[in-house]
Parts: sequence; structure tokens; C-alpha cells
Amino acid sequence: MDSLILEGVLRILERALSGHSLLAWDRLAEGEYLLRFATAAGDNLKISLRSPYPALYRLPHRDTPKAIDPDPFSGLAARELEGATLLGLSRRGCDRVVEMAWERFEGPRRKLVAELLGKSGNLLLLDAEERVLAFSRGMASAFRAPEVGKAYQPPVPRQGLEGASLDPDLVEGMLRRFDPAGSQLESCTGLLKFLSPALSADFAHREGALQDPVSALQSILRAAREDALEPVLYTQRPPEELLQQPDKSPEHPVLSPLPLARSPLPVQTRFRDCEEAVRVATGLMQARLETRELREKLAGALHREGLRLEKLVSKLGQERDEATRWEAHQRYGDLILACPEAVVRGAIIEVPDLYAPSASLARIPADPALTARENAEKHYLRARKLRRGAEKIEERLAASAALASTLEAWRQRLALAENLDSLKRLEMDLVRGRILKPLKERGEHRQEQASENDPGIRKYRTEDGYVILVGKTSRDNDRLTFHVASPHDFWFHAADRSGAHVVVRNPSRLKELPKAVALSAARLAAHYSRAKGKGRVEVHYALRKYVRKGKGFAPGLVTLRNYRTLEVEPGIPGQTQS
Repeated sequence: MDSLILEGVLRILERALSGHSLLAWDRLAEGEYLLRFATAAGDNLKISLRSPYPALYRLPHRDTPKAIDPDPFSGLAARELEGATLLGLSRRGCDRVVEMAWERFEGPRRKLVAELLGKSGNLLLLDAEERVLAFSRGMASAFRAPEVGKAYQPPVPRQGLEGASLDPDLVEGMLRRFDPAGSQLESCTGLLKFLSPALSADFAHREGALQDPVSALQSILRAAREDALEPVLYTQRPPEELLQQPDKSPEHPVLSPLPLARSPLPVQTRFRDCEEAVRVATGLMQARLETRELREKLAGALHREGLRLEKLVSKLGQERDEATRWEAHQRYGDLILACPEAVVRGAIIEVPDLYAPSASLARIPADPALTARENAEKHYLRARKLRRGAEKIEERLAASAALASTLEAWRQRLALAENLDSLKRLEMDLVRGRILKPLKERGEHRQEQASENDPGIRKYRTEDGYVILVGKTSRDNDRLTFHVASPHDFWFHAADRSGAHVVVRNPSRLKELPKAVALSAARLAAHYSRAKGKGRVEVHYALRKYVRKGKGFAPGLVTLRNYRTLEVEPGIPGQTQS
């Protein structure tokens, strides 16, 4: 998200939302949240961490999507912030990091930090001392990885941008720190690249930039500080047309906080404010990304199915060639039975060949462990199987030919598909044709709602918002582990004792659970096992993807690898059962 446009959006949100309380916190999808405010206009603030276009802006009521089940972060954020009043929005320097300060009716203040940084984006809830209470996404960086209870670590500015500001009066000092050896034009262009890539690419063509680049840069920052930005979206075709055919234009849309001296694309769309520009541009780019990803998914599925079909047809051709030999086995059986004195010698039976035009012996393959009559029956059985197989093979070849025609028709539809709706209709046809797996709701796991409400599954929720599921019987355990839990959920079980399967939901795909949550789940696993009441108990836990069920295993019996062990007292921790 362009840093200057973000500044314009924050000024709009500050006027619209500051001083108003939060009615509800909803989760829209993985990394997308909706904050519903108690304003006269019923404002809904969307915060999206979805790479590569993270953003925040208000959504009109008519465009508000349906909420899905909360993740642990949403559960905690809702409890902490619903009913709280937004005191204001601010930024840390020029970073694309937004801080929202909240005052609660009871208890200390809270701070919500939105890091709109593409793949490194995150949403964190902090306490009054800026310690992390919860976060939406884990991070691989050892320095930046958030940890509950530890101090928040903001993103490190690029060298030379420490203490950077949008204050035009501080430009000369920032330029000296940023690029002390470069020319003024190079320094201004380089600094502006981190604030607005579109303006940076156009900077040398702006009026007065070559003569006095510092003054030109100051005028840009002054427009941002004085809420005088004039956002323009540059596209190959009008935005409303691109929304109908998002991936047909090879050029990416360009959103600039001010009109550019040289238009990068032919169509210019001006907006009354930065928030409207972000709403349209983000929707357009997300639609473009979603359309392209779906097109690639369908093309890949059709390609894989085509390769599978080619292999199948080749194999069926070989089997058909083998099946044509059924008459030979029938003839072998007839010749053996026509010669009562036939005997097995080694792996051969020699009998007169009654089908030959002249007198000769037929050497028939035989099983030395069987008698001549038993070998005749074996050849008859092989003949019957091959004859039946030949009929089935022809049916399968006909079905394969029909499928090949259908695949070609689907490829043509994919090539002609011009919008997301037509691609989604084709996707449904591929699901019905069993080329793709059944679709699941975005941000939800298969069978999640129905299964979690299953009477055979106990459900707990920790104070941090984590959902813990416990099977009641052995069959309930199987259903919980292999039909409800996702591969990235955590799985617990008392070591070397029969007992309940326990699953901790992990929608954020954390590599490690908070220690308190892991101990709570382990205590539940020990409590609902044969070890209950026997002192401290060892409990194994691992990701659900490391749990396997062998062929023929009794219900509830599994194998486990890559596990760790906790030692706990059996019991139900201080959690509420739902």
C-alpha cells in the first residue's frame, strides 16, 4: 500500500471513527477482519493482510461479506475490544504500520497494530505497556517473531530512513541521512521510492523537479500533510471493464496519490479521496489475482487429468492386447481334456494338436504342482477372465474417449472464459466431474461447523481464544482426528494408555502452541484417559498430519511420529465449555 495514500486514508478514518465504540469484530477470511463501529453511518472497517495487497478501508454496507468462524486471534480481540472506544489512529514515522489506540470501559487501554507490509504483514493486539497479547500471523524471523507476553518489536526502518517523517520542513535532513553521496535528484527519487513508487518513477518528469528537486519533493509531502492528495488510478481499460475481465490486461494497475506527469497507462480514473481509490484499486487487484490463480488452478487440473488419461488409455491398450489371448487358453483346455493320457512333464504338457492342419504336438504351459485336468481347468478359468476383461476394457476405452472429448471442451471453455464468474462455473463442473476436490468455504475447514457441533465431540475454548476439541468414544476419536481436524492442528493423547483424542485448532498454522494452551490440552488428554486419578501423566503431542491410521486398525487406534511429550496432572483447566 502506497505510504502517501495510506496517510490520506488515515486522515479520513481519523475523522470518521475516532471517538466511536466498536460494536463487533468479525473474521471475513484468512487474514481479513471487519470492525463494525457504532457510528451514525454504521461504518465497517476492513483490515486485510492478504499479500500482495494489504490494506485498510471502510466497506459500504451493501458490500459487506459474510463473516466466518473466528480464529483464536479474533476471539481474543473481540473480547478485549468490543465495546471499547477508538481514541485515534497514528503511524510510526513513514512505515506502513498503523496503530489504533482503544479505551475500554473497564481495564487498561489496548493498542491494535496493523502492519501492512505484504508477505510480512501482521495484526497484533498490545497491552498498555506495548506487550503482545495476541497476533494474527506467526513469523519466521527470529527478531520479529511476535511472542505473547513479550514487548512488541516494530519493523526496522531501512538504513537512512530512521526517524523519517512526512514533514516537508525535514526533507533536507532526511536526504542527507538517506543518500549523502548522491545528487539531490537521485536522493529525492530514491527517498520517494519508499513513500510512493508511482511518484518516484515519474519524479524526474514533474514540473520543477529537475531545477529544484527538494522543493518538488516538499510540495508532494505538503499535499499529503494538508490532506490535498488527488489520487488517480491508471489502467489499460476502464476499471468497470477490468472487473469483468480482471486478468485480460497484461499491465498492472498503477495507483498514484497525485496525477503523474507522464501517464503509464491510457485510462485515468480520478477519485474524490484516497479511501475510495484504495477500495477500488484493491478490489481490482485482488480480483485480478484471484482470477489468475483460479485460471492457473483449472489449467493445472485439466493438464494433470489429461496426463492421467493418456497413461490409462496406454495401459488399457496393453490389457486389450493381452485379453485377445483368451481363445488360446480356451484351446489349451480343450486339447488337454481331449487327450486322457496327457501328463505334466516339468512345466509343459505335450498333447496332439487337433487344431493343426497336419499331425503335430502342442506344447502347453503347465503348473507342475497341478494334474493335467487341473491345468485344463486353470486355462479355462484364465480364458473366462480374459473374455470378461475384454468386454470391460472396451467399455473403459469408450468412457476414456468420452472423457477426452469432455476435457477438450473444458479446455476450450477455459480459453474463452473472460471473467471470474465463468471460471467459477467451470470450477463447479470440474468438481462435479471429479477432476477437482469438492470446494470448501474460504477460510473454513471441511466439515468444520457440522463436525464441531457433533454430539460426540466436547468443545472447549481457552482464555486466549484457542478451540480445543475432545472425542468421547473411539469412533468419535476417529471422526475428530481424520474428518474434523486439519493437518496443521495440534493433536494430543495420553502416552501408552487408552483415552480421548484431543485437538487444538491452529488456523494460523503456528509452528508451536503457546505453552499455556499446550498444557491445557495435555491436561484434558490426561483427564479423559485411563490415567485419570493416577498422578502425573505423560502426554504425547504433534501436528495432526503426523497421525496415521493403519489398515485394519480398531477405531481410535493410530500411529504417531515426530511427537513431543509433556508431563501434567490430569484435570480440566479453568476453561469454559461450550
